[in-house]
Amino acid sequence: MKKINLAYIIDDDEIIIYLTGALLKKEEFCSRTLTFTDGLQAIERLKLAIVNNEQLPQVILFDLNMPIMDGWEFVDEFLKLSIPIEIPLFVFTSSINPADKEKSFSYHAIKGFIQKPLTKQKLDKILRIIS
Repeated sequence: MKKINLAYIIDDDEIIIYLTGALLKKEEFCSRTLTFTDGLQAIERLKLAIVNNEQLPQVILFDLNMPIMDGWEFVDEFLKLSIPIEIPLFVFTSSINPADKEKSFSYHAIKGFIQKPLTKQKLDKILRIIS
């Protein structure tokens, strides 16, 4: 399986961020995580990483419902960036709305739709998809 060096978690729920980070560490999913409470913070960090030629994430998990910039707005802005590598995106949400899942499949950059909470099995699925 592909080794993930850096993963971004974008979610406004501190408990979800904590639990997700703990699981990623326990399962040795990645070497490092950066967390953001809204999509705008993540976009700004991506822009900075691109300009400074810093390490980019190899996977991004993002929630849909967040303040300032929600998940859909994040994806729209993400797709405007000139990113030198492919970064797979995964919707990571508590939404059970079928329209959200259907909409996620209309974006080529979104590789999966994962319902909270994150589990080892869901992490394994992410790794299979991106490997």
